[in-house]
Amino acid sequence: MAKQTINQQKAVELLRGGQTLGDYDMRFNDDKVEALDAFLLRKNGIALPDHLVFYDEDSIDFEDDADITTEDVEHEKLVQVLRAEIAIDIEIADWVSQGNINVNQLLSNLMKDFYKNAKATSMLNPDNKMPRTLHQTR
Repeated sequence: MAKQTINQQKAVELLRGGQTLGDYDMRFNDDKVEALDAFLLRKNGIALPDHLVFYDEDSIDFEDDADITTEDVEHEKLVQVLRAEIAIDIEIADWVSQGNINVNQLLSNLMKDFYKNAKATSMLNPDNKMPRTLHQTR
């Protein structure tokens, strides 16, 4: 029995109805489909040519910056990545490599703990941003 030939719209309709496309031959026509439908087709092994994908530019949110909420700040979801190079003794380098130490995690934890301790022991200026120097008087 010959397979039935369908186009991209019929394929989307079948997939949305929970059917598979294994029993059909695909033949594209000139009708465009929505981008989300093109993703659905691709997920099911049908690579739709770009010129047949319709993008509704007005419905696309081009805002790159997500809104920052109070919850993001309170639950420490925001981080700043700091890159640094530090010179270490060979003994420490050996310890790191032999102990399979995650240096990024180690340094992050050390900095958090140092900051919390400095804050708790009033080593920070009143604005809690910069540490006091050792020679600074009250």
